[in-house]
Amino acid sequence: MKKEAEFTINQIEYSKKLSECKSGEVVAQKEKRYLAVRAPELSEKENNLFITILGELKRSEKQVRVKADVYFFLKDYCLENMILLNKQQREKILQLLEWEALGESALTPLLGDPVFEEIVINAPKKPIMVYHRTFGWLTTNIQFISEDKIRTIINKMAAPLGRQLSYQSPMLNAVLKDGSRLNASMQPIAFSGINATIRKFKENPFTPAELTECGTISREAMSFLWLAMQTSCSILICGNTGSGKTTTLNALFCFLPKEERIVCAEETPELMLPQSHVIKLNTAEQMDITLGSLVDNTFRMRPDRVIVGEIRNKEEANAFINTMLAGQAKGSYATFHAESAQEALQRLCSFGISERSLASLDLIVVQKRISKITPSGARKEERRVMEICEVEKTPGGARANALFEFDYKEDALKRAEYGKRINEKIARTFCCAVKTIKKMERKKVEVLEKLKNKSNFLEFFASAQEAEE
Repeated sequence: MKKEAEFTINQIEYSKKLSECKSGEVVAQKEKRYLAVRAPELSEKENNLFITILGELKRSEKQVRVKADVYFFLKDYCLENMILLNKQQREKILQLLEWEALGESALTPLLGDPVFEEIVINAPKKPIMVYHRTFGWLTTNIQFISEDKIRTIINKMAAPLGRQLSYQSPMLNAVLKDGSRLNASMQPIAFSGINATIRKFKENPFTPAELTECGTISREAMSFLWLAMQTSCSILICGNTGSGKTTTLNALFCFLPKEERIVCAEETPELMLPQSHVIKLNTAEQMDITLGSLVDNTFRMRPDRVIVGEIRNKEEANAFINTMLAGQAKGSYATFHAESAQEALQRLCSFGISERSLASLDLIVVQKRISKITPSGARKEERRVMEICEVEKTPGGARANALFEFDYKEDALKRAEYGKRINEKIARTFCCAVKTIKKMERKKVEVLEKLKNKSNFLEFFASAQEAEE
């Protein structure tokens, strides 16, 4: 009799192999794309044996901390029960036991693959989905069978943080030890069934040069932001979900001096800054420590720069604006959900912030995740900076004035005009005439061109520092 497994590995029929990755192969059948995860395929007899051994391993009191522990448990079990396995059978069962005992079951190969940005469990008996950096959403050949198994995996990942998903706490947000973000929910708030979303972050963040090379932003615009970051300039980066707002903000900190003191207050730790003088503060909902209270605390920390993570509500918006009005740092930075610079100003006004106060903000960068369908019918997603706007002070309050705008015909970010307010700040910082700023930008463009092959984040940071000397 075949025993029921906790997850299944399905066969995928495909006509084209698109790419390989650490966890498997990206394949396609017509316009549908899949991820065929490399996983051991067991016969009915092997499957029954694996489930039996896994049950014994769970019930045993032996400590299992490394692969050797799993190997010797399997070896001892087979000796005690007079089971003879050939090399192939032993390796297959051993790998699955390692996934269960040392990893996160069938999620293990996906969590270890750097090409995925998101890993999603939608419900029991539904294929796990992944978001590939190049190919977008892919349906995998793996699915979990039971709700209990999914909850067990979620709680195993969240256990070191003292969090648990249960009927009493049906929603969970946690930051895993590798920096990934876990969000999960179950009944009674998740009508479609228990689900989980794991957002992964690159161990080696994108450099400014990489963002220009992949077309997210032009070199001219990045050079302008390089100069702006070196002034006492506050920047708000806006866009839709998954547009790369945090990635761009993180990259911009390569342009700041290595000795500056940076205080970063986030709800979820996402930024990986290259400076050494960095203080990271995180919210603690269970202790009623909010993002607003963290930002208030930065007033006592003498920061050169303040980062206010992602603005989500009125309290956080006011905290961000207060850092600028108080003039406590050379610049304040945050991300925000808005489709345009003008919409960002309107949304901030809806949080009760006066237009006069909004004028303390210098620049708004708008970045979007946009979908495209090629003439052949292939779908792809791109991340593009759509506009960079200066916030102008007017008699009526604040207005967004576009310095760079996206040209859809040429599929490029183009200079619209040179901002008066920001140029004056740059000129004061560098003790130069406004007319020399264009020359300074051209030099930065040349540096970005030279550093285009510097994909290591810290190496790029060091090279950018040298370029300033």
